[in-house]
Amino acid sequence: MLRPELYGRGVKRVRMLQTHTSWVFLDGRRAYKVKKPVNFGFLDYTTLSARRFFCHEEFRLNQLLSPDIYLSVEPIIESRGRLRIGGRGNVIDYALKMVELPQQSIMTEQLKRAGVTFQHIEEIAGIIVRFHDHAERGREVARYGSSEIVKLNWDENFAQTMEFRGRTVTYPSFDRIKERVERFVRENRRRFSRRREGGYVRKCHGDLHSKNIFIGDPVHVFDCIEFNPRFSCSDTASEVAFMAMDLEYHGRKDLSNFFVERYIAHSGDSGLLRLLDFYKCYRAYVRGKVTSFNLNDAGMSVADKAEARMTARRYFRLSDRYAEKLAVPARLVVMFGLPGSGKSYLGQRLAERLDALHLMTDSIRKQLLGLPVGGRAFEGYTRDIYAPAVSKRTYRELLRRGRSYLKAGQTVILDGTFLYEDSRDEVRSLAKRVGAPVLFVHTHCPEKTITGRMRRRRSELSLSDADVEVYRDMKRRFTMPRTGKDLVRVDSRQPVNRSLVRIERALLRL
Repeated sequence: MLRPELYGRGVKRVRMLQTHTSWVFLDGRRAYKVKKPVNFGFLDYTTLSARRFFCHEEFRLNQLLSPDIYLSVEPIIESRGRLRIGGRGNVIDYALKMVELPQQSIMTEQLKRAGVTFQHIEEIAGIIVRFHDHAERGREVARYGSSEIVKLNWDENFAQTMEFRGRTVTYPSFDRIKERVERFVRENRRRFSRRREGGYVRKCHGDLHSKNIFIGDPVHVFDCIEFNPRFSCSDTASEVAFMAMDLEYHGRKDLSNFFVERYIAHSGDSGLLRLLDFYKCYRAYVRGKVTSFNLNDAGMSVADKAEARMTARRYFRLSDRYAEKLAVPARLVVMFGLPGSGKSYLGQRLAERLDALHLMTDSIRKQLLGLPVGGRAFEGYTRDIYAPAVSKRTYRELLRRGRSYLKAGQTVILDGTFLYEDSRDEVRSLAKRVGAPVLFVHTHCPEKTITGRMRRRRSELSLSDADVEVYRDMKRRFTMPRTGKDLVRVDSRQPVNRSLVRIERALLRL
């Protein structure tokens, strides 16, 4: 399959990529995906008829998302000791024929280069919501979202990773995840049932992560799961969790939060938040498992296996973190202060440490106005995005989302100036109503530092459009917070880790 003449005129070089289930051959124009004759229990490609069937099924499903990429299913023919793709003859295998897109456009690669923007995430969220809206559902599909099937999937995960304990997942981590997951399933049977009854279990993509997305104009989502309905048919919350987990694995908690936020805004499904961490835990564990399978692949090099071992360990550690969060009650943190005082940067770092949802007025303001979240839109303080009426709408929406997320058991960080003590008291009332402890973090620093940061914003990617004029106007009107055990004041010139430790210690005292 690596011989160029197999792919027609003009092909001079063929590259091969592989996963634990397939080989992909790239000729510079087209990509040919050939399924490996493997049986992992949940997937069985060992017979020619099975590979033919699943090639056609993969083609059918992926045409729903990316019809311009998926071209056909072609037989691989052997004739007189030579191979060719397509035509008549002795069929020895099948290949899924696709348009080859640049490998550097794969989202995983773009994440490494900081090439994924909030606009890309907005586009992905919209694609997935529309896909879910038209996805197959019904009684046969819905049964895959039952607590019994969910438990079966986890039982299979644990059984298939027993041999990897001490290699890619530690014994204590394996035991912790198993205990917390099984308890969650027992205690939330009714919740799984309500999601089924509400029609949220559908035939989904099943493998929604950055390696299956091309970042371009437009964005393409591809490679739906075709081989087992137990994995493709799931609660849409599980699909959202997969994408969110993957972004967090790649160190982009900000994009993960934005994806969840925009999916909920487009779909109206805030109920998925109750299961988000559970399914993040599941998705990270499955990635750890399937990556571990590479250690048993005789066709993989020693170097590739070493890389797979490190990758699997990272996924299992992430799964352990999510499992731990299942037993942690929701908390509310309010990052507030003047523009440029460092509240959003510190809030983003805190969100990573707490696994919190970070809600920012800078983002919500633009969402309400239909403006690109990652672009600059400032036209003056008294009009456009900083007009008083817009600010009022923004904070109302911030509190509405915060309340919804807290009620769903999520730890939330609210990020805004909160100029007046009255606005902070509104948050205190919200926290009291939902029964969540609240901590206010007031970020501050000298004006000289702030004006320097604002000058740098002109050439850097920033969600905020506030300039020095906006800062000085807000400074005149800002009401200093009253002291109390629910307040921490942070000078943002101090080392970030020192500030984060102070905040976490204050949270423990609440």
